[in-house]
Amino acid sequence: MSASLARLCRVIVAASVVVGCSLGGGRDARATLGGDVASVAVNQQRLGGALQVQKLASGVRHELHLSSGMVIHEYVSASGAVYAITWRGPRMPDLRELLGPYFAQLARHDSHPRGGHHRMTMTGADLEIRSSGHRRSFEGRAWVPSLVPAGVHLDTALD
Repeated sequence: MSASLARLCRVIVAASVVVGCSLGGGRDARATLGGDVASVAVNQQRLGGALQVQKLASGVRHELHLSSGMVIHEYVSASGAVYAITWRGPRMPDLRELLGPYFAQLARHDSHPRGGHHRMTMTGADLEIRSSGHRRSFEGRAWVPSLVPAGVHLDTALD
């Protein structure tokens, strides 16, 4: 692949991520990173998805299966704070709603993909985001380092 074609691919993917985040790609996710456990019930009610709850050593994982095929995991600490969110599905979720007040950091972020033309990595002020995808297959994770419970290793804890 020529350098100019590779650059064009990176620009297209970066623009797609920014547009997807701005437009919301549908209304598939209403979780708010940094919110409380009550937001999980609100998400289920608004979205009509099937909810499964799994007890973890560090708190609880709420898994929401939406009719669109989107699966969202919300990780809630023992203190009741949503410290991480993961998603996978046929399109990008609405990151404005997923990230809540943290979305402003993503909006200001240099949206050029890192590590390949299908990936975005962002480190902000007390926010980390990793996202990748292509047509009909998107996945990602976002977390607030200051809210992650002691002893939780995100590389193995988030699926």
